[in-house]
Amino acid sequence: MKPTFRQNSRRRGFTLVELLIAGTISALVISCICAVYFSIVRHWERQQGEGDALVATSRACARLGDYFCQASSAQIYSRFTTNDTIAVNMPLDTAYGTYVPAWTGGKLQTRSGQWIAFYLSDKTGSFSNQGDILWAAVVNSSLSSITPDSAWSLYSTDGPGKITPLRSLRFDVTTGDGLTRVKITAGAAYKVFETEKVLSQTAIFCLRN
Repeated sequence: MKPTFRQNSRRRGFTLVELLIAGTISALVISCICAVYFSIVRHWERQQGEGDALVATSRACARLGDYFCQASSAQIYSRFTTNDTIAVNMPLDTAYGTYVPAWTGGKLQTRSGQWIAFYLSDKTGSFSNQGDILWAAVVNSSLSSITPDSAWSLYSTDGPGKITPLRSLRFDVTTGDGLTRVKITAGAAYKVFETEKVLSQTAIFCLRN
């Protein structure tokens, strides 16, 4: 006896229940693959962001420390946030782009009325603007005269001297045991997908006494 058309159709096709089961399994597999993919991308972005933030904060602390270790005194100012700017009095003489101590009568000679301030600003270096670039400026003790130093910040070139992006800078000065110490806290932000995270690094340097 030959099979009927109805019997052949039932043998060749899939039932609705079978299609639903297959679709559910496929959706679960795709969901698992997507979850693994996004997890890998998130992990890579976090590592990349942390690395860039660590480089920026480490370079900022190291470069500022080079100056603080030679400075004779320091003053802290608050521009936009608490203690976000510092000015240091440097030795009188310079040679080959670095400060060289000059002594008279056993006393370190410093620049009278001239200080160097460090702060964050935008590409203009304006003391009135907020930004993520580390700048230096020649100032007086009252900050009424400010001359940004674009050569120091190296913003005019794409060289390695440009330290950016930084989210925040904070300075604290303490004295004790005959030493003056400057504490730097530098922060840099990075994103993992749409979530912003901030990495902070702290360093302490003693001023020259």
